[in-house]
Amino acid sequence: MTDFLPDEILQRIDQIRSHMVSEKVDFFISSDAASVRYASGFRGEPRLLFISRNEVVLYTSFRSLPWARQQTKNVELLTCEDPLVEICNRLPGTGIVGVDHNVGFNRMQELRKRISPHDVVASRVIDLARQIKSETEIALLRQSQKLNEEVFTAVLPKIRLGMSERAVQGIILAEIAGREELDGYSFAPIVAAGSNAWEIHHLPDSTLLRKNDMVIIDLGVVFQGYASDMTRTVCLGKPTDRMREIYECVALAQDRAFNLVRPGVTNRELDTVAREVISQAGHGRGYTHGLGHSIGLETHDPGLNLSQRAAEVPLETGMTLTIEPGIYLDGEFGVRLEDTIVIRDGGHENLTSQSLDLLSLDL
Repeated sequence: MTDFLPDEILQRIDQIRSHMVSEKVDFFISSDAASVRYASGFRGEPRLLFISRNEVVLYTSFRSLPWARQQTKNVELLTCEDPLVEICNRLPGTGIVGVDHNVGFNRMQELRKRISPHDVVASRVIDLARQIKSETEIALLRQSQKLNEEVFTAVLPKIRLGMSERAVQGIILAEIAGREELDGYSFAPIVAAGSNAWEIHHLPDSTLLRKNDMVIIDLGVVFQGYASDMTRTVCLGKPTDRMREIYECVALAQDRAFNLVRPGVTNRELDTVAREVISQAGHGRGYTHGLGHSIGLETHDPGLNLSQRAAEVPLETGMTLTIEPGIYLDGEFGVRLEDTIVIRDGGHENLTSQSLDLLSLDL
């Protein structure tokens, strides 16, 4: 694994502290694996990270200290029986303490009790910093996607009629496991044949692949902590005119979104332009999810959901997103196409190079 250079971590801490000021948070405590890794470089456990205006302290066990020393930059390392006691000794008489926004109710109650009289609030200060990727992060995402496409390309020739969806998933997992450069998969691969595509996050089962089936394959890998995510829909034989019509509609919706992407456009506007293409073609009922999501240290990274249900947020240079429209026909088949992009000044960069043409496998 390649550690981040000290300057990269310092820049991240500066961004977090800037968000602490704007969010009116004086101190921040995180135990979230991805956030701790982002802010310190540490990828082990146990972990508790404390950030103030002039300190960054990582608490872990003595067993993890050798790895923590190798992985972290510009971070004070401590081991103690109860980190919260030590943190409280660092806190002045007043101030607001932010904690991970995804902390559960019971843990939040415990923190409020133990850190009293300081106010404890759920905060997204690290999430906000993670939304804008550095060029170092983008390079890792680009390589993660490249390796993901290599897995996809290696799997296609191994698909046979009569295999189960679960068997194809197993081939994908075996291909990922056999690549030493990968950390693993970013989510359990989705293989949805025929009408199973109606369940958009279908769990592969014993359904057998049949001649002329449309099959959605959604897969991702992790490279040096950074996730990839790509979906392609393939035909196991010769696609019908209806299959081609649906596929071309989804491809057009994605293309319209690509053409609109630039800083200042909002997540809702991007979702709308793709949704209108599908709705105007008469398939609005079959498009049942948002257009995409942020991606980074997690497949669904903190940041944006490209959805009408999400708060409206303008795109910014350095954000990384998936663009994944789809149409799912109940009892028939489905099509989804997904690429990963980076928001750039005046437009975007597509990190996905896999062809968007309909793949017809000659089986």
